[in-house]
Amino acid sequence: MGRKEKKRDRIVLARWGDLYRLLGESEIVLIVLDARNPLGTLSRRLASWARRKADHWVLVLNKADLVPPEVVFAWRGYLEERMDAPTVATSATQRMGTLQLRRLLRRLARDVEGPRVRMLVAGVPKTGKSSLINVLRGRHSASTSLYPGSPGYTRTYTLYRLEGRLYVYDTPGTAPDVSDELERLVRIYPPEKLRAPERVAARIIERVSTRFPHHVREVYKVEDPGDPYRVLEEIARRRGWVEKTTGEPLLEQAALVVIRDYLSGRLLYYVEPPR
Repeated sequence: MGRKEKKRDRIVLARWGDLYRLLGESEIVLIVLDARNPLGTLSRRLASWARRKADHWVLVLNKADLVPPEVVFAWRGYLEERMDAPTVATSATQRMGTLQLRRLLRRLARDVEGPRVRMLVAGVPKTGKSSLINVLRGRHSASTSLYPGSPGYTRTYTLYRLEGRLYVYDTPGTAPDVSDELERLVRIYPPEKLRAPERVAARIIERVSTRFPHHVREVYKVEDPGDPYRVLEEIARRRGWVEKTTGEPLLEQAALVVIRDYLSGRLLYYVEPPR
């Protein structure tokens, strides 16, 4: 993927030891995935721990509004069968599926004895964990951010009261122990801290244009999305991002736009479950 990224440039991530401790203290565990790429945003270690240690664990396909309903439905069936965990599709920004999730949590909480029920919300960065907590609480308590490293991203562990005797831990994103190298890079490094953002952006354009070439054309007003670096050049020239002396397009500036568009969902992309 280019020059090796520096560990000091990445965002603050949850420590595995802290997560393991909090998971042991929690009766319910919610693992939040990005519905556009569920397996690419599923922490295998976190899922293994939840399966072994939690009284109840739930998979949440957040950002489901960015994926066709039939694809979300297929992912729910796939994950429930393979992971043996109830799976709920939500969109924190559109408040979709959150009522269903709330009802499920209340039902699971009734099975737990004691004065309070603790729930751990965890997952890789930028899946919308804090936004989901805010919707469930009905108020803006947990800080949120759209991109890695931008103001408001979660850096600490915070316990909130959700309702009644149900409490929820908000956590920083977990280190993405995922097979998708591209997802790992764009979720733990601020775009401007990537060592070669143009290479990352080229991979994104290649990935998106393979499945949705018309969308790359529509978003960036380019004629041929087949050459990722040509797309970056056209984006830079359209926005006036060129070297003053040579007139060469500033690919790095264009790359940052593409990476942010990928994270925000402006650039359409999703995968279907394995057959």
